[in-house]
Amino acid sequence: MDAARRSVQLLPADAIYTVVTVVHPLGVAAGMDVGFGLAGVSQPTVPASAEARAADDARRSAEETARALDRPSTARVAHGDPGATICAVAANEGFDVIVVGSHGSGVIRRMLLGSVSHHVLHHAPCPVLVVRAANEED
Repeated sequence: MDAARRSVQLLPADAIYTVVTVVHPLGVAAGMDVGFGLAGVSQPTVPASAEARAADDARRSAEETARALDRPSTARVAHGDPGATICAVAANEGFDVIVVGSHGSGVIRRMLLGSVSHHVLHHAPCPVLVVRAANEED
């Protein structure tokens, strides 16, 4: 929300916004190993209701952010790895700029978990505006 609000101050008044919220696969978000499987060992599964709840929460969040912009905007939900998915949506839809927030995870956490803003910054098909959180400390 901070990044969206700040973008209104920085981008042209006639900008048209697409608010993209990405639902990360819940198995990964919950810390489950989903990148490989072992023969004879069942993989944990995420109930369909949890996936549906996550998608519904993401839709509400995207719509709330779009309304808060008070500018022409659409809200959409995509599924997948957040950084890669944001870049793919931007490429497919021909975005002129991507605005992404930064939570300031710190070096260690970023190395272990990755950073959406870092990935987008280095892989986006267009310019990227990274907005640091208002209360972020280094």
